[in-house]
Amino acid sequence: MGTIENNYKTEASSAYLRQELIYGGKAVIYTTPDSNGIYQFRCWIAEEKKYFRKTLRTRSQTEAIRLGEEEMLGILTKVKSGHKIFGLSWGELCEGFLEHSMERVETNRITKGRYGTIKTQISRHIIPFLHKNLRVSEIDLNSFMTYGMYRRKKNPEVQDVTIRNEYTTVNAIIKWGFRNRYFPFEKCNVEEIKIIDPNTRDAFDRDEYEILYRSARYWYKKADTEEEAYYRQLLKEFILIKTNSMCRFGEMRQMKWGMVKIINKGGKKYMQINLPREICKNRKSRTVVARNGQYFERIKKYSKFTGKDDYVFTRQNVNKPISKSQYYRYWHKLMSYSGLDKSDKKLSYYSLRHFGITARLYSGVNHYDVAKIAGTNVSNIENHYEHMDMTKMLDTASMTHSFDKDGLVQKWVDN
Repeated sequence: MGTIENNYKTEASSAYLRQELIYGGKAVIYTTPDSNGIYQFRCWIAEEKKYFRKTLRTRSQTEAIRLGEEEMLGILTKVKSGHKIFGLSWGELCEGFLEHSMERVETNRITKGRYGTIKTQISRHIIPFLHKNLRVSEIDLNSFMTYGMYRRKKNPEVQDVTIRNEYTTVNAIIKWGFRNRYFPFEKCNVEEIKIIDPNTRDAFDRDEYEILYRSARYWYKKADTEEEAYYRQLLKEFILIKTNSMCRFGEMRQMKWGMVKIINKGGKKYMQINLPREICKNRKSRTVVARNGQYFERIKKYSKFTGKDDYVFTRQNVNKPISKSQYYRYWHKLMSYSGLDKSDKKLSYYSLRHFGITARLYSGVNHYDVAKIAGTNVSNIENHYEHMDMTKMLDTASMTHSFDKDGLVQKWVDN
């Protein structure tokens, strides 16, 4: 067992007032001239050669004794199990966890996109909640019980599913800290959040999607500079490929030419995209086959980087993926140009994948095949798309697929 020395004295001192030995002399409670009567706690940790101090936030001596002895019991438990009392601050611990997460990216355990989400959660919300300079030793089982209220006060529109996902990250940090002997517990207590209905995001309907891709066709031609025209045209192809392939945003950004194959069959061109596991959200490789392989051929005509190791959606003069901020900047510009920014829906890049999945389900493709192509599981398809009503199913059952005169997109026409 670790050593907690009981070498305190309680004689009068100008620095320590109202001193009281507790826990058999292993610790002391006291006030100071500047504490306004609030009791403090102090004990000596021999292994780390430091005093541990903490405010007890009470002016009652009886309550201070009770709180001090509880604190002492917790410290003894930590020392006995070999955990550190001092050490990292909360901010430093989170930085260590992020380094560990990056190692998981490098060993293909999580995607870069997932790492980016974790980093954003930690830097924007999780670290500020407790303050980066808080000692890890001061974090207990209930330190995150009010995190949900904190997030809702900062942003009244934050969704429960978002808070629950951040709680998952919090406990991943705690578990990593436990393995590294910074915590005596493997997870902390959090607010119980039950998601009754799945988080459904808005999708384009057929008319909205047609407005989008037709607007994109004319929008890129109105660019004032060659650079602007390049990015606008590339975004147009990005939208069309994403919708047809149902690929995720992160998969599209990391797509390389070596993953893409154009297949000619029956007078039509198809795209075959072989997505490696390291860029897929579920860490499972998959092959996507869809119509309209000519979209990729068009990109090859104006892109400077078309080698097998080059990115498909690359910057104009540098073989690097386009930044997320630039994607969203151009998305907002196109939405404004098309007038879809006035819609009550929150249409995003995800809405394209959502539309692609919905269109296939409406056209009669079974759930298993859609799930396999989209890189998700059947239960996810069933849970998120069970809202598809029978009226629309009957409506689309009487339609066939065709292409507009430029072959830009699959659309619906009455028989």
